[in-house]
Amino acid sequence: MKTNLLKMAVIIMTLVMTTSLSASRKLCLIGDATRYDWDKGNASPMIQDPTNPSVFYYNAWLKTGDFKFILENTHDSWFPTWNKADDTHIVKRASDSDPDNKFSILTAGNYSITVDTTTLTISIVPMTETAEISFNTVFMLGDATSIGWDITNSIELTKNPGNPFEFSYKGHLNVGEFKFPVNRNSGWGQDFFIKVSDTEMQLLAGGDVKWSIAEAGNYDININTQTLAISIQKQTTTTSRFPNNDAISLNSNVVKSALKVNNLNSVSYKVYNLSGLMVNDGISVGENINVSSLVEGIYILNINNQVFKFIKQ
Repeated sequence: MKTNLLKMAVIIMTLVMTTSLSASRKLCLIGDATRYDWDKGNASPMIQDPTNPSVFYYNAWLKTGDFKFILENTHDSWFPTWNKADDTHIVKRASDSDPDNKFSILTAGNYSITVDTTTLTISIVPMTETAEISFNTVFMLGDATSIGWDITNSIELTKNPGNPFEFSYKGHLNVGEFKFPVNRNSGWGQDFFIKVSDTEMQLLAGGDVKWSIAEAGNYDININTQTLAISIQKQTTTTSRFPNNDAISLNSNVVKSALKVNNLNSVSYKVYNLSGLMVNDGISVGENINVSSLVEGIYILNINNQVFKFIKQ
C-alpha cells in the first residue's frame, strides 16, 4: 500500500508540472446552458483543484442548452476553448478551422462537472440538490483586502463542501471597504453581492454599496447566496496561532495517526479529500492534528487558507 500511495503522489505532482493552463486564470463554462449565456465577460468560473491545477470543478445550475469551456478574461478572441470530443473527453479548439462541438444539457438542474485539461477528460453528473445553485464561485475585493480593487486578482471565497450555497473568508482585513463579485472579469460588467445591512446582502449588476471595516484585524466572513445572509465577525483571541515567526510547515507529509505541523498553537483546521469533501475538522493540540480516523489515501489540509497535501497510511 505504501508503494501504491507514493506512486499516486508522484502522478499528482507530474500532472501539476505538466498542466496546460495557467494557475492564475480559471477555466469557465460559457453557453446558453449557463446563467449568462454566451457573454464572455460573464463566463461561469470553475473551482481549481488545490493540488492539481489542471483539474477544475463546477457544481451549480445549468439550463437546457449548450456549453463549452473558455478561460476567464478572454476578451478579444474566442480562442482557445475546450469543446466536446465525446461524452467523456474534451478537445482544445485553437482556431476557426477546428470543430466547434458543444456539450448539451437536455434537462435543467444542478450538475457536478469535473474537467482535466491534461488528460482531456470530463465527467458530467446530475446532483441530488434540487434547489437552484446559482453560483459555483464568489470572490471578494476592496481596499479592506490584501488585493485592493484589482478585480482580476479577487480573493476566491471558500465554498462549503456540505452546503453549496455557503461561502466563507477567514483572514486579515484592513480598514476599508469590500464587496463580492461573482467572477474576475476585468470589464467590471458582472453581478455583485452588495450591502443591504450588516446581516443582509443583495445581488445587483454593477452594484456599489459596500461593507466597511472600521478596525483592522482577523475576520470570519460567511455568506449564503440562497438566503442572502452575511455574517462578519472579528476574531477576538489575542493569543497568536503561530507562536514563532517561522512559516508553518508539515513535519512529514506521510503519516499514520497524527500530523505534526511546525509552528502551530492550537488552531482550527479542515481536512478535505481529493473530491473536495471535508472529512475532518477541529482544533490542533499544539502542533499535532489527529488523523487516525481517516482511511488510507491522499488528503488536503487547510489551515488559515494555507493548503498542504499529505498521505494517510
